[in-house]
Amino acid sequence: MAGALVTRRQLTIAVPALLTLHNAEEALMFPLWRPVIQAAVPFGLRAWFDQISPATLQVALLVATAVPWTIALWSARRPSSALASWFVLLVQAIVLTNVLWHLLIAGVLLRGYAPGLLTAVALNLPFSIYLFTRAQREGWCSPRAAIALAPAALFAHGALFGGLMLFRYL
Repeated sequence: MAGALVTRRQLTIAVPALLTLHNAEEALMFPLWRPVIQAAVPFGLRAWFDQISPATLQVALLVATAVPWTIALWSARRPSSALASWFVLLVQAIVLTNVLWHLLIAGVLLRGYAPGLLTAVALNLPFSIYLFTRAQREGWCSPRAAIALAPAALFAHGALFGGLMLFRYL
């Protein structure tokens, strides 16, 4: 049975690979959906949103793609490192937080599609469930470290979203 499973190294590389697909969907679809989103953004946030150009978002998505690849490659080279494994799981926890963010934006704000929603729901949600179930079963990190993933992911997702705001000043 264990031979039929995807290896831990393959799962580690799948984390940024699936995120890359998701970020590509966002980068490609954001320019097309920007007017729809702009019309739906609450009045108090419109001035901020108006300054997020497709180019700004693409730079942010490039960074948000490169960092997870760096972490995954580090972990793949050091499979015995608990810290490297935890950071891979943190990346996926941030991705899972982003899935929930997409569901909230698409469902509440746009009442339909939002750029990135398809890959978030079809790829990142089921992969997150599988990865975290497998990591827990195989003890990739301590229970205490696993518990720390949720608040760290919420903080990091918020910080990354806040970082997007700073890109407009660059």
